[in-house]
Amino acid sequence: MLGLLGALFGPRVRLPRDHVTRAPRAARKAAKAEIQTLQATLDKLSALPGVADIKGNGRVPRGFYEAVEEMHAAYDAYAAIARKFLPIADDVKQPGEPGGTAACYSGPMVHGVEALALYREARTWRDFQSVAKTMGELGEQLFNQIQANHTGKDPEKIRMSGKAVQSGRVALAKQMHPCPLLDEGKQRCRVWDKRPISCRMHFPKGDAEQHRPEHADWPKSAKAFNLRLPVKQQVTMQQLDKRLALELSPFLYASVLQILQLSEGGLIQEVGEAPVKVQQDGHVAQRANRNVRHAKKFQKKGKGKGKKRKK
Repeated sequence: MLGLLGALFGPRVRLPRDHVTRAPRAARKAAKAEIQTLQATLDKLSALPGVADIKGNGRVPRGFYEAVEEMHAAYDAYAAIARKFLPIADDVKQPGEPGGTAACYSGPMVHGVEALALYREARTWRDFQSVAKTMGELGEQLFNQIQANHTGKDPEKIRMSGKAVQSGRVALAKQMHPCPLLDEGKQRCRVWDKRPISCRMHFPKGDAEQHRPEHADWPKSAKAFNLRLPVKQQVTMQQLDKRLALELSPFLYASVLQILQLSEGGLIQEVGEAPVKVQQDGHVAQRANRNVRHAKKFQKKGKGKGKKRKK
């Protein structure tokens, strides 16, 4: 009982992306067409044949990844209109772009369809093994931090909205581990076009330094607008996550590793897509570039053979 009262009335620790920004009614009205398109893309994903059989088949339905891109494009169109009705600066820097990477030190949450698309993108990288290793280490640290803050008797019964999860996420962020999908040198997200909604919706306010987890007053110092999916589309997305039947973690690092295990190290391709070879070292075989100078098609015929003598 004391634990329940503490959870309800005690001080709450929230990461900057956890704060909800309610889009004004005028914004929803102005973006009515975009919201309808967003709903249509979610319905399209849900209706794809075999979307609930990915775990058994090891493949996603044909057109799955294109539909995920359409869903993200529809959200971006909605956010572009909705943000005009809020005091969001025109030059605000979002997570994953130079000037906005302070938010890239606290692991984002993802939906199942997004995790699949992110895995497909990152699995083809030459350094994917090191990226996956880093994700595994961060995922384990997050789990340990959550367990350390859990006061319940059953370690398996941890509520996502509970203090243990929130405090664990804050504690890990304070260690300033960059997202494994961030190119620190370029200060740019490597999966920018496929980044999840939790990154697309986040519009930081104020000084960028206040958004860095190493700041003394973080996360209280970090104020932001978070343009989440409209309520109906949130519900549809949650239903879609259940329909996938993959039971993926909502944490990016853990979900990507779960998909890695599901695919047994390979790619999760679409039905009917030509198989991609995975080499013995775990790297995905790259297609040969036939336009380089040493390509076979540019080699002169008869090269290496002796010239015919004139009679």
